[in-house]
Amino acid sequence: MLFELAIEIEYKAAHIYERLSKLFSHVQGLSDFWDELVKDEKRHATTLQDVKKLLTPQQLLTHSDKKMWDNIASIQRLLSKDLVGAIKTLDDAYELAHELEFSEVNAIFKFLAAGFIPSDERKKHVVSEIKQHQQKLLDFSRNFGDRNWRKGINIQPF
Repeated sequence: MLFELAIEIEYKAAHIYERLSKLFSHVQGLSDFWDELVKDEKRHATTLQDVKKLLTPQQLLTHSDKKMWDNIASIQRLLSKDLVGAIKTLDDAYELAHELEFSEVNAIFKFLAAGFIPSDERKKHVVSEIKQHQQKLLDFSRNFGDRNWRKGINIQPF
């Protein structure tokens, strides 16, 4: 059940980024930025599905503590809201993405994707994937514009 919820979280994050891609398609390069995050989230979901397939039923039942379940529940509550509906500017979108990417979402992904596979190489790959994913947000200002610029970019109404 924990894997299913974590996979669902990754797909919900991808859906948020898909919506942001459409809202900012009027600014050159921004749709591509959000689409890259979509691909990352879908790849995270696929990774979790692959790891889940390798585990026995007993491993699937006995691999988490209350804190992990609480984290999943907290993220599920957050993602059940219409987070994109409150977005008015690119800065709002950036802050939402930053909140998602530097929250428990990636901690859960890391725990599930790397924690149950004994391969050190696999663990390094997962950690590297998370860092690269987060680095895209950290490089945003350098690649596009700073916070003041982001505040001046409004959503494209449909």
